[in-house]
Amino acid sequence: MKKLLLIGAILVTGAISFADGKTDYEKAVKLAGENKITDAVKVLEGVAKGTDASYAQKANLELGAYYLKDNKIAQAKPYLQAAWGNGSSTTPEAVEAARLLYLVGIQQKNKADAEKYIIWTDEKSGGNNADVVSSLIIFYFDNNEQSKGTARYNKAVQSANKDFVAEVNYNIGQYYLTKNNTAQAKSYLQKAYTGASDRVNGAGILLAELAMNEKNPAQAEKYLLEMNTAAKGKNAQILEILGTYYLQQNNPAKAEEFLTKTIAVEPKNSAAKILLLGIYEVQNNTAKVNSIYSQLKSASPKVTNRQIGTYFGSVGAGSLAEKYLKKAITEDKDNNAKVVLGQVYAGQGKKDEAIKILQEAVNNKVNGAAEVLKQVQAMK
Repeated sequence: MKKLLLIGAILVTGAISFADGKTDYEKAVKLAGENKITDAVKVLEGVAKGTDASYAQKANLELGAYYLKDNKIAQAKPYLQAAWGNGSSTTPEAVEAARLLYLVGIQQKNKADAEKYIIWTDEKSGGNNADVVSSLIIFYFDNNEQSKGTARYNKAVQSANKDFVAEVNYNIGQYYLTKNNTAQAKSYLQKAYTGASDRVNGAGILLAELAMNEKNPAQAEKYLLEMNTAAKGKNAQILEILGTYYLQQNNPAKAEEFLTKTIAVEPKNSAAKILLLGIYEVQNNTAKVNSIYSQLKSASPKVTNRQIGTYFGSVGAGSLAEKYLKKAITEDKDNNAKVVLGQVYAGQGKKDEAIKILQEAVNNKVNGAAEVLKQVQAMK
């Protein structure tokens, strides 16, 4: 789920400041921006105990969010409760604190607390925050209170805001995916896909993935082509997925077409270029191989031979992975590539070759090489 607000992020990014804020709070923001987190926390603790109620609330929220992020539930909870203020405040900080207290309740398996906080958050956010609404619905579904969840869902889908309704459906669809309930997931994702004002959305991508998993490539292609048409051929993500799809369908001509279009829309898309490189390698098209390879090596930041080889390994192109990982080792003197090459060899059943190259990586003191070597040696 997305966060309601960005205010809980300052300890991580230092991205938010308040022009009329108190000196100490601004100091904490500055320290966080300099990645001096311990110092920022100390300053915020002082603000939280101060007499300025507004900034004390902000500080308590930041501290609670900080400890919750580190999964320090016991430390996070009192700060968040202070920011919430027993529901006496309806500031954005209080609403966000209640949402985070809902997560605390989930972590502590305290159903009553979790329900109290998420209902309060839903009410105080006007019942029109898709993440909060879907969290409440999912809470009920997850606790076998289907009637309550369905009632809140039915109320939500009456909204005239199509994108709000679509996002609620999308979130619930993802929930059912985590439960491996594909039928329910597809039902909600289909509503999200067709209901959104923009047909190019995450629900359509998930539906395409589900269709592929169900060995229904024609249905997957239908979703992808519909989204590409809706995007007027200008969405790099959809174009890249189509290129990958056609590669999987052993249609290199179509794959090349869409990957080329991807790069035209997004010139810095290295993944699409590596896939094109693979197509040209298989075609023995030296001129195009050299052209794409040159683009990758001159990119900013530069794409290394190890990155190229690793990518090929991840998509099952073992021989190409081996070629570029060897180039990384011999040309770039990249000993880390030996670990990846060892894993590629192991995946191909070449245990002896894998052990040999991994032993070299161990001798070169490559981090993690010894553990991978042990795993390969244990292979039967």
